[in-house]
Amino acid sequence: MINNALKSHIAKAIVHWSLLALVVLYFVTGLGITQYRAVEAFTFGLLTKTLSFKVHNNLWFPFLVLLVLHIYQRIGKPNRTYK
Repeated sequence: MINNALKSHIAKAIVHWSLLALVVLYFVTGLGITQYRAVEAFTFGLLTKTLSFKVHNNLWFPFLVLLVLHIYQRIGKPNRTYK
């Protein structure tokens, strides 16, 4: 039951898009730590250096969970062969 639910098309799409959003957020917060003046101006002061650092440090666990789910959903599928 859980195996089928995790490998359904909707679950795959949710995991894939969430992982993409998390990677983009990782990138933006990383820039917010190193290039904080540009990122603060780009986000109209919403993402400060301190907030970027806190968010960036707290994203490792959700990233790890989504990465494991992403890999798990692909296990067991045969590779495509082209003729």
